[in-house]
Amino acid sequence: MNFTFVDPWHLFLPREGGHVVGICGSGGKTSLLRAMGRILESEGVPTILTSTTCTEALDEFEVWNLADLQKTPPSALPLLFFLRNGLTSGGKWRGVSADNVDNLGKHFPDRVILAEVDGSAGMPLKLYRPGEPVWPSRTSLAVVVMSQGAVGEKTGAVVHRFGRQRFEPFDELRADSVWMWEHSHILLTAVGGYLDQVPPDVPRVLALTCMGDQEDSIGLFEFVAEAMKEERLPLVVFCETTGETPCFRTACRLENEEPIDGSEK
Repeated sequence: MNFTFVDPWHLFLPREGGHVVGICGSGGKTSLLRAMGRILESEGVPTILTSTTCTEALDEFEVWNLADLQKTPPSALPLLFFLRNGLTSGGKWRGVSADNVDNLGKHFPDRVILAEVDGSAGMPLKLYRPGEPVWPSRTSLAVVVMSQGAVGEKTGAVVHRFGRQRFEPFDELRADSVWMWEHSHILLTAVGGYLDQVPPDVPRVLALTCMGDQEDSIGLFEFVAEAMKEERLPLVVFCETTGETPCFRTACRLENEEPIDGSEK
């Protein structure tokens, strides 16, 4: 398979107001949300960051509560801010309902909305249960996040809800089994897996996070080549958000073309 790298990496992000980008998956959603928000801010694109589930505090952003936002004229709002619906008893930020996110697009037509739509309890991977993710109906792009740091580790230590939530392809997998690239591919592509959670007809981008935690580069690129055979995945973003200088690169599948400089076969 042929692909080339896109420069800059964030070309897939919408810049026109009214778009809702939903971020689902596990192992780096919030870090990617931060990075995408800062990119749009640097380009002067009015942006709202939010979540349809509870999230940890993101104090580096200006924060607005939903009740206050409804009483504030759009001209008084900053270029970029995080919208929450108050606090939980545990101090987390309460998410905004999917309906309210949809209404944001109507009331703030000049703004791009970036929304986390599920949680993973801070673990690299997860098994989905019914009712999640919580997608706004106006979602126009889905960014599906999957940590690569899980490969080579014990399954029970890296998969949220393993042993509690059934996922039929893993019925024979044990908590002490080593998580392999093939398991990541199944979790991504099988019925009930990550891609299956995205609403029909919504374009998808795969974001692979925690690249610095994965030393098996051969296995990684074999995994990416298999993943990009999916018609639903024309783009894959490689993300390393730890350290002083986060690094991102986006690969784009080439359709019926010869390899060009910078591409891999």
